[in-house]
Amino acid sequence: MLRYLCASAILLAFTPGSMVGQASQGDEWLRNPVDDATFSGFLQFFRYDSQVPFDAEVGAPVTVDAVSREHLEYQSTADVRVTAWMYRATTGPEAPWVIFLHGGSGSGKDAPSYRLVSSFLARAGWNVLALDLQYFGERRTGLLTEFTETEKHEHLYNQEAAYLAWVAQTVKDVGRGIDYILEERGAAPHRIALWGHSRGAQLAYIVGAVDTRFRAVASVNGGHFDAMETGHLPAACGANYIGRISPRPLLLVNGTLDADYIKAVSVDPMHALAREPVDVIWLETGHTMPTEETLSEIARWLGEKVG
Repeated sequence: MLRYLCASAILLAFTPGSMVGQASQGDEWLRNPVDDATFSGFLQFFRYDSQVPFDAEVGAPVTVDAVSREHLEYQSTADVRVTAWMYRATTGPEAPWVIFLHGGSGSGKDAPSYRLVSSFLARAGWNVLALDLQYFGERRTGLLTEFTETEKHEHLYNQEAAYLAWVAQTVKDVGRGIDYILEERGAAPHRIALWGHSRGAQLAYIVGAVDTRFRAVASVNGGHFDAMETGHLPAACGANYIGRISPRPLLLVNGTLDADYIKAVSVDPMHALAREPVDVIWLETGHTMPTEETLSEIARWLGEKVG
């Protein structure tokens, strides 16, 4: 058994099925994910026109947190534009890239903790494309105004149709982001990874399964439902996707004291659905950003899997 030890984390080789989650809430797909034919039908929600011009707007490079970054806007679908930061660590045909999906902060990609992670990865040698999720950051609309947990759940997370549409748009936005860095920034197709945190980690199960161009997927502080979720449609349920990231490597990072994605209820049952190759980091923390030591472990893992 492969084992990494550090002050705040233990990284273990994980055997799917070795944990049995006792979910006190959830949905039928957590207990019994959909079959292949049903999953294939889900893919229609995520298709987009790759011929839509990017119509990209790129700002001048600026140095923030000791790394260079450029502001980017690009056309995702016909009526949707995405805002993002590109943190540039290196150039050339072999430059590795990470696409970063933020959590539920109203500031989106610009939340201090997410800027910290993006800058950390850039200093570690990765180019980073950090997106604003729809309705967050620069993409705010009237749907969310205060970004309290109650508002986010009442207006988005617990609205089944709206949540599915949001999940589908996120997959499309990320797919177009990959198109952009491949076509316009010379990214190496075999050196692209996905990193999601919190709500972004929950989305990463779906994004990473649908878009097979990712060579590795890291989910940090994610799970099936958070503490206030009541349900979602099967096509928006990560339980129907997490096992389909395989055979690409998956890293699952969670806190044993997390009161948002609760270990026994939300996290263990999702871990049990993952398929090899999977590694797990358990931290004795709550729903917080990992320490620099743990970020280094995650970056090291990505480097080993992506090259």
